[in-house]
Amino acid sequence: MDIDQFVRHFEEAIEGVEPNSLTPDTQYHKIPQWDSLALLCLLAMIDSEYEVQISGPDLRNADTLRDIFALIQAKKQEAAAA
Repeated sequence: MDIDQFVRHFEEAIEGVEPNSLTPDTQYHKIPQWDSLALLCLLAMIDSEYEVQISGPDLRNADTLRDIFALIQAKKQEAAAA
């Protein structure tokens, strides 16, 4: 799993986001398509693609796509250590 692949998955998960329009440093909550449905789509994508669950508070602490990716990696490491 790498950051660029995560960004592509994010673009695919959120309706109306153009392919290759985002970067790891994109502030996801500032994209025009960001709303409660986008949030649900993101959480579902993370669960299905990366097999981890992140909480609303965890996500609120993330500002960029890079931050979300780091959160996913941390959750995967926690799961592997358990």
